[in-house]
Amino acid sequence: MPLSVSNVANLFVKMRRHRARAKAHHIESASGDAPQTHPGLDASGAASPERIPLERNETFVCRDGVDATKLLRAVRGALYEKAQTFGANVLVDERWTCTICGPRHRSDGTFRVYIHYSANAARSDRRDPQRPVALDKARGVPGLMTIVNRLD
Repeated sequence: MPLSVSNVANLFVKMRRHRARAKAHHIESASGDAPQTHPGLDASGAASPERIPLERNETFVCRDGVDATKLLRAVRGALYEKAQTFGANVLVDERWTCTICGPRHRSDGTFRVYIHYSANAARSDRRDPQRPVALDKARGVPGLMTIVNRLD
């Protein structure tokens, strides 16, 4: 096939169609556009003004379904443990994104789940709620989830 302008244009059109179809098998969810803090910690003076920014990216390989809320809790728990090493006892200004890539091209039927979680560690006299913000926005895949691998 000689490289002519029309052949190259047709190639770009085909690539765009395939990219749109490939993205259709991704499920994306996020906590929102702005960082959020749990209502109990959102009051003025509830958390110290000194804050340490933390963030964590994790990839999970799951089979038979994806329970995004459990995965978000696991990532937040790891971030909370890191905050405790700095002497903090609460997470504020939390934000997360979760992208689930479906098993379209994988013969083993596994899902890859990419989670990015960021928050600020602070000190407070109130207890940390121990759960991610905006869990109602987390979208998953129905089924009994089995975590095959967890990549930090």
